[in-house]
Amino acid sequence: MRKVIILSVLMLVCKAGQAQFDLSINPISILFSSLDLSGEYGIMEDVGLEASLGYDFGKYDLGDVTVKNNGVGIRLIGKYYFKPRRSISRWNLGPYIKYATRTGSYDDGVDAGELTNTRFAIGLYTGYKWVSRRNIVFELGFGVGRAFLNKYTSDNDSINLDDVPGFNVDLTGKLGLGYRFGSK
Repeated sequence: MRKVIILSVLMLVCKAGQAQFDLSINPISILFSSLDLSGEYGIMEDVGLEASLGYDFGKYDLGDVTVKNNGVGIRLIGKYYFKPRRSISRWNLGPYIKYATRTGSYDDGVDAGELTNTRFAIGLYTGYKWVSRRNIVFELGFGVGRAFLNKYTSDNDSINLDDVPGFNVDLTGKLGLGYRFGSK
């Protein structure tokens, strides 16, 4: 039994060593005070699972008040690739799920406080991925879905925008530039 377990572990380690993994960053997001890092694991030739982590550090003005924003978001996308040329490449389609929480703090000299937004959404994503011979990855993608949770909370009040038309539409996008590890 011990030999079977050791052999199974060795086979899994060898398979993981050959696994295909794309790591990419969104170079445009920095212009919007955000950093987005994505990693996609090739489960099969035409199926990939992507996980993205985003950090938002921007600030914006509401009238005379400047709000400093801090937030973290995660997004998972299951992708099916139609006629992939270099394994998990070309046109893809699949579901996405994302969760984000952001906190904005403000101080206008008279009033100070925090505003927190929590958002959970599910939707459909489509995109196209190009992979060069040197394993450079470029991807464009877009998704539309529904926010099942869209709650704003401040020091003074709380508002839930889950059922307000227009506020529960969720949009997601990707412009990714990266590298493919373990190419097949």
